[in-house]
Amino acid sequence: MRKLESLRKHMMAALAHRGLKDNPSDLHFAIPSGSTIAQNRGGSDRGFEYRYTLSMGIFDCAWSFDEIILPLMIWVERWQPELLSLAAGAGGIAWEVDQLDDGKSDILVKIPITETVFLKIRPDGGHDLTRPEEPVPFALEPATPLHRVYMDGELIVACAHEVE
Repeated sequence: MRKLESLRKHMMAALAHRGLKDNPSDLHFAIPSGSTIAQNRGGSDRGFEYRYTLSMGIFDCAWSFDEIILPLMIWVERWQPELLSLAAGAGGIAWEVDQLDDGKSDILVKIPITETVFLKIRPDGGHDLTRPEEPVPFALEPATPLHRVYMDGELIVACAHEVE
């Protein structure tokens, strides 16, 4: 599961100032449920998609909930951006916080994840299993601002302060 490892590294780096570098066991990950969906893209290309719930837990946590959610949302923006528009009940990110008597909390975050795998036919027989890179969301692509947009050579959209 590539996204599990990616999220683990991201959160360890983001929370290093809270001692996770020295105590990595304070951050727990599990996949309590998942499924595999076959994808036939037509022709000879075959593949499947892993769909799973990734549970991330931080127990006896004395930090702000925001310190956990902010780096998580930055990761989600890049690796699972469709979750930014979903409420938990609609398949988005869900979480639970259990306030402990000592002022600390047990925090459990549940993140729905998808990962695609393709099987490409080899010219010499057999198949290669490939895992495509996740596309960079449009909003995160390095580019110039969309101050002017043209279609067939005609200006169709322009920001007022950028029009000559």
